[in-house]
Amino acid sequence: MCGIFAYAGRSAGAAQIVLDGLKKLEYRGYDSWGIAVPQEGRAALERHVGKISHAETALPSTHVALGHTRWATHGGVTRRNAHPHLDCHGRIALIHNGIVENHQALRAELDARGHRFRSSTDTEVVAHLVEELLDAGTALIDATIQAFRRLEGLNAIAVLEVASGAVAAAKSGSPLVLGWGDGGNLMASDAAALISHTRRVTFLEDGQAALIERDAIRVYDVATATEIRPRVETVDWDASDDSRGEHAHYMAKEIREQPAVLRRLAVADGALDELATALADAGQVLMTGCGSAYHAALAGTYYFSRLAGKFAHAIASSELPYRMGAGISGGGTPWLVAVSQSGETIDVLDAVKAARAQGMKVAAITNVQGSTLFRAADIPVLIGAGPERAVLATKTFTAQVTALAQTAWRIAGRRDEGRLAVERAANACDAVISNQARALGLAARVHQAKSLLVLGRGLSYPAAMEAALKVKEVSYIHAEGFASGELKHGVIALVEQGTPCLVFAPRDETFAAAVSGAMEVKARGALTLGLSPADDPAFDARLEVGDCGDLTLLPQTVASQLLAYHLAVLRGCDPDKPRNLAKCVTVR
Repeated sequence: MCGIFAYAGRSAGAAQIVLDGLKKLEYRGYDSWGIAVPQEGRAALERHVGKISHAETALPSTHVALGHTRWATHGGVTRRNAHPHLDCHGRIALIHNGIVENHQALRAELDARGHRFRSSTDTEVVAHLVEELLDAGTALIDATIQAFRRLEGLNAIAVLEVASGAVAAAKSGSPLVLGWGDGGNLMASDAAALISHTRRVTFLEDGQAALIERDAIRVYDVATATEIRPRVETVDWDASDDSRGEHAHYMAKEIREQPAVLRRLAVADGALDELATALADAGQVLMTGCGSAYHAALAGTYYFSRLAGKFAHAIASSELPYRMGAGISGGGTPWLVAVSQSGETIDVLDAVKAARAQGMKVAAITNVQGSTLFRAADIPVLIGAGPERAVLATKTFTAQVTALAQTAWRIAGRRDEGRLAVERAANACDAVISNQARALGLAARVHQAKSLLVLGRGLSYPAAMEAALKVKEVSYIHAEGFASGELKHGVIALVEQGTPCLVFAPRDETFAAAVSGAMEVKARGALTLGLSPADDPAFDARLEVGDCGDLTLLPQTVASQLLAYHLAVLRGCDPDKPRNLAKCVTVR
């Protein structure tokens, strides 16, 4: 969840390089942040509570620095609990992502040996473990590896040693990426934070460690402490994609980028063709994801049924392992299609392990080349949405949906039809974005509401669930998405005078029933907001969404993203950094 960034090189501006890197990782956690550098034989710290966006650093000029932006798990959001943490003598500074599950036992052991603790985090115990090993004459990388072996749970640690000016790291579960630069070497939790310095990266595998020095990077196996040859890859993202440009927020920018992302996917081949070929002959097909990615997986099951005549089932990743007890039935090779923006979501990776244990093949739909999910998949599919800095998924969600729909069209042998459908949907998204004053108008009518209901049928059901998620994530208005056919089975009890109800009513086989549902809630006092190409007396207000057949879900989603965005702005919320959320969830 947290963000890690380190630099060792020829530049004396290491602290500024790390600060800039942390700003690119703030989506991973923004409770607090901190940086450590060597100064006169000790580690000098700068730590603050709050967001890092406009921060500056007063740390001295050095050639090495280590930094962290936090999403709190153990210990409150205080300056003392902010990373980095020091050993008793201030000779090392340590940062950490994950949860040390046995930290209480380790702390009691270290307390008994006289160590002084300054925080209430699980992280600080690791600094003291490394300290003891260094005191015994162990080299930094070996001390880091030996301390890491004692940790239970999924963790990534990084240690700056003042004496050597080097940084050592080790990981299991939480991502770490090494950057091979010309004037120095780097490390980060996400390759996107490195691309302004280098595109040559190494994605550390679980159970690997690294030593980062000014002129070298070395990679080690944690189990044996032996050096191994690293695999260096090239990341092809454009660094300019990472800037906010003229937009007030990254969320606004990333909503606006969606039509271009869809147009690129319209002509994508390669991995999508390979996936379609594999799934055409598959036995059971399961799809999984978390949050928005789960909604994309659910939409994918509709496309497989409607377009390819192939039944698929969607299961939330956190629940999938509990559904594997009966094993996989049916003929043919069973496949799991795992959907994840980051490719590092721990629940998705757990689902992949559970599926593998049942003999399933795995496909990945992800946005991050070299991520754990990408490397674990038999067929990895990159959606190519570019960096997404806002915590909320926008362009990655619509790209995931498009990739799944394109796969279904390919299975059906209707590639050209799929390409044209995506292009029409991109045009419809452009129209919604160009007319977003309508979304602002709807937001102005309901921004003081305490609750919002979102109703959809068919493909509009996953769209309704995604719309509700966006509203509650970014504006903190309670919102729930429902299959509108379930309205009379309990949901309608929530409707009272003035309750806003967002109704998805595309011009397809669900239109008449959608309008009937709108009339039913309106008769009970609801304020009905239609997302539809057609006006109707059932709607008190309407946001026009162009009709583009099976892919109408895409402009529907863009419209609901804009509504959520404007709700957040009107309510004084930060659309890019909603409270309590982080983009990459690497802890259970």
